[in-house]
Amino acid sequence: MERPVRSLKTELFSPTRTSIPQQLGCALQQKRSCCDGIGYRLKANGSLTQAIVCECVMECQSCFGLNRRMVDGVSKPCHTPAPSRVASLINAACLPARYCTAKLSSFTNFSGNGNEVVQRLSQWTREFDIENPKGLILGGNVGVGKTYLLAAVAKTFANKGISVRFVDFFQLLLELKAGYAQDKNDSRVLNEAIAVDVLFIDELGKGRNSDWELSILDQLVMGRYNQNKVMIASTNYDFKPSDRVQMTNGSLDNEKRPGSFELDRFESLEQRIGARIYSRLIESSDLIELTGEDFRKRNLQEKIQPTRGVRR
Repeated sequence: MERPVRSLKTELFSPTRTSIPQQLGCALQQKRSCCDGIGYRLKANGSLTQAIVCECVMECQSCFGLNRRMVDGVSKPCHTPAPSRVASLINAACLPARYCTAKLSSFTNFSGNGNEVVQRLSQWTREFDIENPKGLILGGNVGVGKTYLLAAVAKTFANKGISVRFVDFFQLLLELKAGYAQDKNDSRVLNEAIAVDVLFIDELGKGRNSDWELSILDQLVMGRYNQNKVMIASTNYDFKPSDRVQMTNGSLDNEKRPGSFELDRFESLEQRIGARIYSRLIESSDLIELTGEDFRKRNLQEKIQPTRGVRR
């Protein structure tokens, strides 16, 4: 038989039960190695990042997993937001499993201006005001670490109790197309992306750039703009028109098509998404460009072993 809520609270917060645990201190204040003091742990679950409330919180002898303690006779939260709340936000964010350990402090591609960008992002996240938000567009070449930084910022926001959603724009389009094939309305997917406090879009501008794709982006941008909600995005396209020489075999989804001649790799972001959408984004966003080497190519070169002098 379940005990009444009042009697349960009385038992948990009675002087006889709370006197010793309060002396022990909260598990979060002790910054235990199991979760580094944040109260939850992250792991890869399929293609997504999963957050689980740490056992140290559930077994805490100070709050008994309730995240509340009696302080001077008043019930107060041990930590705000509660680890269970943060875990719930991360699980709803759809963060890629590859970046479950992403942190601004762990970024390592400093072959360009990475150190400066990390410092700027750290300050930007500290000063972010959900009541008067400012968006962000992170530009740069392929492989410099834009997606990693986006995931790190998304987790930082979740730690503040801000609801976030992480989407790869091309994957979002595929999800919507799959819904059409099953005669499903796309309003649910779009509404979820519009409703969150901060929407993260990876690979902004990627796709076939059809009228339908641009209309989807327009719905996202305008839907959030009208609600004073911002987006944080990454893009491979220049903020300004490029002066680089045109090349062949380029396509928007990075697939090579023999014999084709396309200009999309050298279009600016404004040319890719249209002047109207671009205008709305830059009005409500800061622009940061990340430079550096393609870390994937660099890691590949480091893995290649020299073959000279090897006897057969």
